[in-house]
Amino acid sequence: MGELIMMPVRKTEPAEHIAAAATKASVKEPIAIDSKREQASGIDFSVWKNAPKERTAAYFPTYSAISKAMQTAMRGWVREWFCAHPEVLMRPHTAYPILVFQCTTPFSGKPTNIFTYDIQQTEALNRAFRSAAAKLGRDLKSLDTKSFSWFTREHYFAYRSKEVVKYVAKNRRALYKMLNVETVLVDSIIKFAVIDIPTLGLEQALTILRRAFNTQLNRFSEDIDMSGRTEELLRIATDTLLSKLPTSNVVELPMAA
Repeated sequence: MGELIMMPVRKTEPAEHIAAAATKASVKEPIAIDSKREQASGIDFSVWKNAPKERTAAYFPTYSAISKAMQTAMRGWVREWFCAHPEVLMRPHTAYPILVFQCTTPFSGKPTNIFTYDIQQTEALNRAFRSAAAKLGRDLKSLDTKSFSWFTREHYFAYRSKEVVKYVAKNRRALYKMLNVETVLVDSIIKFAVIDIPTLGLEQALTILRRAFNTQLNRFSEDIDMSGRTEELLRIATDTLLSKLPTSNVVELPMAA
């Protein structure tokens, strides 16, 4: 099996640079655009004003739930893409990281305010690989490879699940990108709620958040297009926040007559 070709790393634009650029720019047009988007999507972002702040009892359980919901959604979208593009199986060095990612269990968080798999932490990555290995055999067994040549099919036999995980563990670049994007997305949503809304106001903070989401989702994978998922992911995060807020903080809409 050939070695995975190591692609150059794209530089991630720091969040503070994004915030500074948004502050310097005229906010009238972005705010108008975001207001229209909010009306079209039907997402009530005002609930984020009630999101827990740091050093409060609700902080960790709320953001860990939001992170887990976002991770679960992204794995579902990756699985949908994989099923819709079976031709990727002809490129095992591309298919393997995707298979491993979709089989990793969403990170449940650690009380030390860690909400995603940290690619800088060896134990966290080992945990990700272990969770993938536990599920990958089932996924490989369910693959329909009958239309492919024997040379392609043999890469995906269920008994090779450990070999697939070992390959990705050795050639980590593609999986690193996916996991790192998840981390930046969750960090962005926390920054939006904890820092940007109080300092910039909801509408300008939302402009910055959407920009960060669009940027990161575009960086997720060279093969999987996540560029149209921003509003969907924001809805998932907002719905999860609503489910964690005390009922006294949730404004009930009047029922139709």
